[in-house]
Amino acid sequence: MDEEREKYLNDSQTADEQSSQQEVEAKASEEKIDLKEGQPEGEVKIAEEVISQMAIEALKSVPGVLPASSGLVANLRLGRRPVSGVKITIEEGFPNEVIVDTYISVKYGLRIPDVAWDVQEAIKNQIENYTGYIVKAVNVHVQGIHFTENKPQDQDTVMP
Repeated sequence: MDEEREKYLNDSQTADEQSSQQEVEAKASEEKIDLKEGQPEGEVKIAEEVISQMAIEALKSVPGVLPASSGLVANLRLGRRPVSGVKITIEEGFPNEVIVDTYISVKYGLRIPDVAWDVQEAIKNQIENYTGYIVKAVNVHVQGIHFTENKPQDQDTVMP
């Protein structure tokens, strides 16, 4: 009788293990289906030029700032080419990280550290909000200052 009892216990354990294994497999297949239905496969990549345009628009929104030339290296077309005072570097990963180098001219009379901080915040917010990428750094290179343009006087006007 002990042999029959052992056989019965082994058979019931085997049946229980099989049913629990089937339950686990069923749950796993349900989860796979949920993942496939919830998240489409594929990648979304945003070109550096698109992010550059976003950074330029953010740069233009800061009062007293104009995009400047990025220097001699850009004119010689060495390395990555900056677009209108902005150079973008994307570090692939999950999520992607962006490093932005900006080259600006600041209006005379404005406090440069405050303007640079405003530029950093504007670019960071713009890129993170519209791309979902993380902005790792915004480097601001002040290349010069500019003055308000004086309106030219009409030469036809006679001064007394």
